[in-house]
Amino acid sequence: MKLGQLVALKFLPKALADDPVRRERFYAEVRIARQVSHPNICCVYDIGELDGRHFLTMEYIDGEDLASLLKRIGRLPQDKALDVAKQLCAGLAAAHDKGVLHRDLKPGNVMIDGRGRVRITDFGLAVAAGEELPPGDASGTPAYMAPEQFAGKGSSVRSDIYALGLVLYEIYTGRKAFSAPTMAELRAMKDSATPTAPSEIAREIDPIVERVILRCMEKDPRQRPAAVAQVAAALPGGGCSGGGCTPRRRSARGCDCGGRDAFTRNGSRLGRQGGIEALGGVDMSGICGCRHHWGCNKIGVCPKAASGRAAPVYDAARIRAQIS
Repeated sequence: MKLGQLVALKFLPKALADDPVRRERFYAEVRIARQVSHPNICCVYDIGELDGRHFLTMEYIDGEDLASLLKRIGRLPQDKALDVAKQLCAGLAAAHDKGVLHRDLKPGNVMIDGRGRVRITDFGLAVAAGEELPPGDASGTPAYMAPEQFAGKGSSVRSDIYALGLVLYEIYTGRKAFSAPTMAELRAMKDSATPTAPSEIAREIDPIVERVILRCMEKDPRQRPAAVAQVAAALPGGGCSGGGCTPRRRSARGCDCGGRDAFTRNGSRLGRQGGIEALGGVDMSGICGCRHHWGCNKIGVCPKAASGRAAPVYDAARIRAQIS
């Protein structure tokens, strides 16, 4: 308040203030969220206490959550849906790059401001990848949980990708992929039922987008993309980060991301350190994630790729063919 900066406050409910487990989870939300800094992640600043009330301070977003927006207008227009999809991929990839699993990705935890910028919020259930969890842990919002989460088999990057697929399904169709009156029926649907094809609801959907969504929603996690960057690369126009490069700053000279958005083969970022890895089955070596190049669909060089070295720009059609 002394700095004159508008912030949002999130309070721990009074009924939970005396529960040490819930209080620690509230503190952990701040610790984990602060590890991730990205334009498509809501910034969490600090935690405080006033008159026995625990609260955290976070970035104030003058906008609307995606769940409310979808309820109000139904499915998003195709171009807007694609833009939101790419920004979601960018934010989730940034969290995964830091070893953070969100575990509760859903429209209610996605904010869109007045300029159309997407922020992923609420890391209350987030954990570090590989963190030991209680046996049978099935934390999350049931409608957006992967089958393995329902079964208490833990979470992984692919569990977050499943949730991402459900969110993309919703923004393109205006409907939930799975809906049931009871938890048991919902779990059974996720274990055995096949959701209605998005194109049967929204006939104008790009077939490429439909394939990406359905691939993310595979029941077997091994059949889903191994990394969010692979999801982004398979979308029409490729996988711009949505945060590192802005339309105003793009130019014919190449990207302006300074290599932040160059990807390795396994979907992790090259960053400024550079280096190539081989993992995941999709050849993404030397790909620059700047929207200038993702959109142009040409083979060339990015003059500002990782470590200042020119890197080959991928052929978008080839990458999409490998993941489809």
